[in-house]
Amino acid sequence: MQQLQIGNSNFLSTSGSDATKCYHGFKEMDNMCIDFVSAFTDAVHEASKRGKNNSQSLVEAKNATMDKFEDVWYDFANMEIVMSYYLCHGTESILEGNYGYAHECAVFARYMEQWTAVYLDMTQAITNWSKVETMSADSHTRVKFLRKRIPCKCLNKKYDEIKTIPKMGSCFNPQCPNGRVERNKTMYCSRCRIITYCSRECHKANWARHKQDCDKCATLIAEFEAKKQS
Repeated sequence: MQQLQIGNSNFLSTSGSDATKCYHGFKEMDNMCIDFVSAFTDAVHEASKRGKNNSQSLVEAKNATMDKFEDVWYDFANMEIVMSYYLCHGTESILEGNYGYAHECAVFARYMEQWTAVYLDMTQAITNWSKVETMSADSHTRVKFLRKRIPCKCLNKKYDEIKTIPKMGSCFNPQCPNGRVERNKTMYCSRCRIITYCSRECHKANWARHKQDCDKCATLIAEFEAKKQS
């Protein structure tokens, strides 16, 4: 899987106070959320420098920031503000042509959206890592993701330019010779339905490695579905 690229944006970072600019729905963050964004981003970068892939870097950063920023991780309003920050910066970075930072912001926003769904909204049992990973797949997917989540039309022109680019998906078999294939050709693991493969052969080849995580995920999903029915 692709590692996150370390990037920076020159866009105003913590306050949407200039009436001449579009901030793509972002308004302002308090000091706690500012410190959280800085700490989380730095932690992801450090993990990425050590060779961790996207999911490993994100989980390490979450664990590294949880104790100090529990009031952000488990507060819906704060998570909305942080996601809005990343959506804003991802959008502006695309408009500036800073695609590395746009990729990073889209991955962060997608991961926090998944976190919110699991732990705050409680609308799903586990993080769908294939959805997080698609943010690294292609510009079509990233622009569409950001465009659907901002209240302005700032990405409409860019979307029209790239919407014919094929959407790509990831094969979670580390030994896969392809790595990425067109998304409509990928297949989910039939038990956990959170990771994808390019073929049955790759699914089978990765089963010994994936089985333990798959068993845990399948159990959590079953428990989640049982609670919904009770």
